[in-house]
Amino acid sequence: MVSRIETSVAAENPVKEPAFQMQVSPQALEQVRSLVKTQKPGMAVRVFVQLGGGGGCCGGSAGPTFGMAFDKPKNGDEVVKYDGVSFVVDPYSAEYCNGAQVDFVQESGESGFKVTNPNLPMSEGGSGGGCGSCGSSSSNGGSCGCGSC
Repeated sequence: MVSRIETSVAAENPVKEPAFQMQVSPQALEQVRSLVKTQKPGMAVRVFVQLGGGGGCCGGSAGPTFGMAFDKPKNGDEVVKYDGVSFVVDPYSAEYCNGAQVDFVQESGESGFKVTNPNLPMSEGGSGGGCGSCGSSSSNGGSCGCGSC
């Protein structure tokens, strides 16, 4: 009988999981807005994660490396819209990208997108997890266009 009461109370007050969130800085949004103009209509900015392996233009890291590319939204994607620009994240990457911050940085004569997630432990990319400036999409044949790769 006690378990029935606990079950009914839990059903009346379900715990809601927080919605998917991703922050995009004004600088990143400005850069993306200028780049998306050169893409086919309906394109979004895909933010994704690649685990382990390292290598590539972003250097070698054991944790996740964030990337960005233009792509069309797919079923199951998380979609975040900022001022008319859609950012999409696949279900696999959503775990690592929930709470992420997309920024555009200019340092020492170089510039590019940087994706970080302060919610992840350091070993999982909490302090950056890669430059986040690389990525390509077979649907548009190009990279993110940031110029850092």
